[in-house]
Amino acid sequence: YRTYWLHIGDNFIYLLLPSFLLILILFSSNFGNLDLNIRPFLISLLFPISKIIFIPLSIIITPFSTFFTWLTLNTFGFFSTMNGQEIYYKSPGIDVTFSCSGSGQIIFCLSAMLILHICFPLNGRQLFMIQLSRAFLFTFSANIVRLFLLAIYSYTFDAEGFSIFRYLHGGDGGLFFSFFSMLLSCESYKRLY
Repeated sequence: YRTYWLHIGDNFIYLLLPSFLLILILFSSNFGNLDLNIRPFLISLLFPISKIIFIPLSIIITPFSTFFTWLTLNTFGFFSTMNGQEIYYKSPGIDVTFSCSGSGQIIFCLSAMLILHICFPLNGRQLFMIQLSRAFLFTFSANIVRLFLLAIYSYTFDAEGFSIFRYLHGGDGGLFFSFFSMLLSCESYKRLY
């Protein structure tokens, strides 16, 4: 089933979980309990909505990720140049594309905060907006640090054996930054709760 789940060409798969949940809700004989099923149904809609907003958010976030990475590099003495969405440090450089902008992680983190708010609501809308802002800043900052390290170690891309660039760019090293931003966001939510 995993190959069908990750197949990008089939957009119906994104609506599979909400469709199953809606069918189960409609088949239940007790319509008085529909309000109990609203929260799980809203949570099931987060995955399709995240796929819809990924590209527009990436278009907005990519220039900011590029600029703040370039600014961070130059602030710490790693003098680099920026050309569009490319950052050059020494001879090699990095190209900050949609997948490198941090949009996917931002959407994931904000979705987690929304799920926490649905299950364990904060007292007031203002606190929830503060938490969403914190989660966004934690995730965006973690991605800037990741891009900063990728730019510094971009020369190891073609290295034989272990490459710090490929490690941080791939799944294992990139997950460290995702974990760190989620840890900070959840701790912030816990303190506001």
